[in-house]
Amino acid sequence: MKIYVLCSYGDGLNDPCVSTDYLELYKKMEKSYKQALDHVTQDEEEKELSYLAGFSARAVIHGDWMEWAITEHDLSISISFT
Repeated sequence: MKIYVLCSYGDGLNDPCVSTDYLELYKKMEKSYKQALDHVTQDEEEKELSYLAGFSARAVIHGDWMEWAITEHDLSISISFT
């Protein structure tokens, strides 16, 4: 079984989100990224440094960096009947 963990960092490390559904976490990351850039003016360098990709995102606004990362982990569960 695979689990996915979404971590984000802005002013500090935010609480992680954990799910077995990658798409659920990607949508959360995408929404947060778009909200961070909503109604914001970036210079050309900040636009070049900002991105949204499959497992990570970065928004640079007025020199401040916000980052998101989704990591994938294998979770093995063993059940023993005695």
